[in-house]
Amino acid sequence: MGQKIVVNGQAKQLPKVFNSEEELAGFLREVVSKALKDPDYAEKFSGGGKVVLPVDLKKLGINVEGIDQVELVFLKKKGSSNMYYLKTAYPTRGSKVLEYREWSKEWVVTG
Repeated sequence: MGQKIVVNGQAKQLPKVFNSEEELAGFLREVVSKALKDPDYAEKFSGGGKVVLPVDLKKLGINVEGIDQVELVFLKKKGSSNMYYLKTAYPTRGSKVLEYREWSKEWVVTG
């Protein structure tokens, strides 16, 4: 959501895609809901304690300017055999997704 971070003493402004926490939460609800209906994603929940899903938004029919792929990380709820919760989600590819390459000290667009 357009936050500032400090890298090697320099402040960097990350691109803003969502205008509010509510908008972000709605986006995540839609992505999780559609991904879990898709057999390719749903089959990843096979009993392991951690599930990492790289989700292609176009495959799900979701269009968010600047984001092409989101990685969802689910953890199994303690004491449960088949209940998971969303631990984190972050964009991994798109025109508004930046990746810092430490070796070159550069920010590059991953889209």
